[in-house]
Amino acid sequence: MKINKIFRGILAVVIAALFLLLFDLENRKTNTNKNLSIAIFKMASRQVLDEAEKGVFDALSSKGIIDGKNCTIERFSAEGDMPTANTIAQNIVSSKFDIVITISTPAMQTMANANKSGIVKHIFCTVTDPYNSGVGITGIRPDQHPKHIAGIGTFQPVEEAFEIAKKMNPNLKKVGTVWCTSEVCSEACVKLARKKCKELGIELIEMGVDNSSQILETAMSLTMRGIDALWLGGDNVVELGIDQLVTAANKAQIPLFTNNPMIVYDNIIFGLGAEYYQVGECAGNMAADIINGKEIDEISIDNIVPKNLKINPEALKNMKVKWDISDYSEN
Repeated sequence: MKINKIFRGILAVVIAALFLLLFDLENRKTNTNKNLSIAIFKMASRQVLDEAEKGVFDALSSKGIIDGKNCTIERFSAEGDMPTANTIAQNIVSSKFDIVITISTPAMQTMANANKSGIVKHIFCTVTDPYNSGVGITGIRPDQHPKHIAGIGTFQPVEEAFEIAKKMNPNLKKVGTVWCTSEVCSEACVKLARKKCKELGIELIEMGVDNSSQILETAMSLTMRGIDALWLGGDNVVELGIDQLVTAANKAQIPLFTNNPMIVYDNIIFGLGAEYYQVGECAGNMAADIINGKEIDEISIDNIVPKNLKINPEALKNMKVKWDISDYSEN
């Protein structure tokens, strides 16, 4: 009888100890997760980048990585200002975030420059040409990028945009473009446009700008050279001032076509580009995999472009030469 009481007492102590141990392990696990810090850094607040950011955030949440619950997610925007971008990148490194997700080519470049020692794991998206961005990425294979950087390229379908324009207007002969000569992503798009225009018998007339304040004057100069349309590729600086391109197109009664399907209004006849929410989702899923233990040096850097075409019939109302959008009227 006495032995049974002793046994029951020991058993109770063991059960209590196991309970406390399991509780402590769970508590330590929760505390560890709460210490996880994630930075989302975009170059500016504009629709394309905002959509990508939303995709990143939703993808993380769908994988159980939830701000305020088991991690801290901080969002940063440089609002198009490069000194601000440099300060943000340096702050992310000095604060020793576990992982940063950058949105846009300038944000990726700025972050990579501040994070050369690889203190913070770095995932990027909405980058036109990561292989020529100057951050040490030479190809798609895992061994062709720094061990702390990975992500996805999203090269705008520039060639297809010109094919659509030529189909809408078979007499298209001259297209003008305003682009920021300091942007790698813009230069990559213009290079493709030059090649495609040559194939299609189109003269591409280019004029470069350094900042958004020069866009309207430059675009008006292009319209005075008898262009049939304006085109805007992947250019962060010029896209921030797209209203100025629209103004120039309106005055000249010509269309503007772009590689951004999210900005289609007034004289913008169509936008062909990526569905950037999905691009953000891809980056968010990649970040979640890394948080859950996947090594960055196992990841390939692929080009992912979920295409999206938006047509604007309203643009036909203010055009001296009518374009035929009938083949795309259902988009």
